[in-house]
Amino acid sequence: MATNDEDKSVLVSVLAGIGIGVLVGAVAGLLLAPKSGQETREDLSRSLGDLSDKVTELGKSVSSKVTHAVERTRGQVAQKLGEGSSDGEEAVG
Repeated sequence: MATNDEDKSVLVSVLAGIGIGVLVGAVAGLLLAPKSGQETREDLSRSLGDLSDKVTELGKSVSSKVTHAVERTRGQVAQKLGEGSSDGEEAVG
């Protein structure tokens, strides 16, 4: 169980870091860019597209890790159940 909590904590930290980085970058870009409004809007649009791609990649990565963790846990549970049934047979037999 501790591993799941640690994984969740790491995921939340990563997502928070990405979110803060995006906000700081966007604000700095708007305040410091000597561009016209049209150019700024195009840059923002491009940045949001890139962010969308990164979030999609992150989602796939997290999904893969969660799937792996679930499969690993299933294997451990199946192993424990197998050990439990063989112990029970020995006690009865």
